[in-house]
Amino acid sequence: MKHAQHLLNLPRLAAFVAICEEGSLSRASQRLGIAQPALSTMIKKIEDDLGVSVLTRHARGSVPTPAGRVLLKSAYEMLGIAEATLEEIGTTSADPEGEVAIGLPAATSMVLAVPLIKHLRKKLPKVSLRVVETFSGYLWSWLQDGNLDVAVSFDRVSIPEIVCLPLCREDLFLIGKTKLLEDAPDHIDPDNLYKFPLILPSRIHGIRGKAEAFASSGKGLDIRMEIDASTHLVKLIASGEGFGLLAKCAVTDELVQKTVRAIPLKPSLSRQVSLSVRRIKMQNPAVTRVVEEIQLVSADLIRTGKWPTSDAS
Repeated sequence: MKHAQHLLNLPRLAAFVAICEEGSLSRASQRLGIAQPALSTMIKKIEDDLGVSVLTRHARGSVPTPAGRVLLKSAYEMLGIAEATLEEIGTTSADPEGEVAIGLPAATSMVLAVPLIKHLRKKLPKVSLRVVETFSGYLWSWLQDGNLDVAVSFDRVSIPEIVCLPLCREDLFLIGKTKLLEDAPDHIDPDNLYKFPLILPSRIHGIRGKAEAFASSGKGLDIRMEIDASTHLVKLIASGEGFGLLAKCAVTDELVQKTVRAIPLKPSLSRQVSLSVRRIKMQNPAVTRVVEEIQLVSADLIRTGKWPTSDAS
């Protein structure tokens, strides 16, 4: 194996990452503006230096080999360090600067968005925030595509390009208009869930799969409609158009106003809430501080009971 300095060629590592993310040489070529033969040469030099293949080529494109997956994880870290170094050199201020894009699931946003934004504006005045709110399935895809730096995710684990930092666990409940649940049982099990017509998001989102798995040992689900718009979903549930399977944080105001009721599921159904960060951004000073502050604000909301959770992780 050649000396380490040959292996730390950043343009080659960036080319390798692009091919892995795009899944093909041609798409990576378009993304980077580098001709395919030049990309092939860069990958060949990596493989010659390492003495192993890092990509498997097939008719549909390219995927990393086992050795390539190891390299991919390190490549993200090395490119992240390089990016962070350039940003630190570019500023003499002790306060981090730059834009950080944060994704919040609609349910989590109900309890986290306002206190978090106020906190970050006070603590990190030179950081420009871009906050996106939508369902978690979309956020994960945008995080993978590099359109977000940080996002709250549900039931995800770390992958080469994304690091998942656990925040807490949340229980899911059957949520419905209070009047419609006056005679409901104290808990909902798989055998009686079918009695409640549900309004659920589409299958791209984790909660749908959880609902189907929960009901699989009983009589299934009665899905009245699919809707990928959280605000409207909650309004429809509160108006009596159907029922939902949600964490309490999604309906905090409605629960206080007693317009909806939350009934536990038995066996309990919970999800892991994590803070997911693009690995390449882990060394970025602004992103690092934002992550730390999100963890602090989340812990405070959980400790004070403003964010209802199963347990702190």
